[in-house]
Amino acid sequence: MAQGFATIQRNQQKKDSGYTTLFEKINSATEGQPKSFTWYKNAVIKASQNYKKDPTKIIKQEFIDSQGKEEQPDENLLRRYAVSGHMYMFEYKAKTKWLPYYDEFPLVYVIKATPQEFYGANLHYLTPKKRVMVVQRLLEGRIDIPRTCVHKYLTSHIDGYLLDLASEEWDTAILLPIENFVRNVKGSVGKFPYTKELVWEETDETYYERIKARRVVRGYGKRKDTQMAK
Repeated sequence: MAQGFATIQRNQQKKDSGYTTLFEKINSATEGQPKSFTWYKNAVIKASQNYKKDPTKIIKQEFIDSQGKEEQPDENLLRRYAVSGHMYMFEYKAKTKWLPYYDEFPLVYVIKATPQEFYGANLHYLTPKKRVMVVQRLLEGRIDIPRTCVHKYLTSHIDGYLLDLASEEWDTAILLPIENFVRNVKGSVGKFPYTKELVWEETDETYYERIKARRVVRGYGKRKDTQMAK
């Protein structure tokens, strides 16, 4: 698995920009060298400890990063809506009436989208090692994802911005321990946690029922947006 993980790493050393996001901290720790899956997982867990209770801090930092006078901010971008072929991180308030549970801070690769809604695979429904295999195929230009990971999202239910992740940050994003599955209990007020291990077990039951297709990357009207996501 370490060898497979090495094939998706895009870590590049960047100049000191004066403000450091979570992704830049982890990238700097690699010193521009490929690392094993275990090393990367431990580094990401350590660096993300301050974000577990409030994952929205990741997006807030990226907003500061985009506004500051930096020589070289990271390549993640903030968006108001999603397009296909990109991977996003965002805070989501789902309609829970028909859902047994949902992820409040999903990591979604988008397959089909309009400005009002989109269909995408939330990689948090997979164990970290299985996320590596999905990303490896995406970077090869292929969609090969368990069908149970794919969900519909309404843009109007996104709280704030979507964080459009540059492909060189995908190796970090899939290891961030920020999934937050919750469920509503009939007759009770509020939300209750639903453990990620149970989610992963349920995904494994239908793991081989998959969606396979060629990866198509849409842009936001500028060529650099398409290049960034590849």
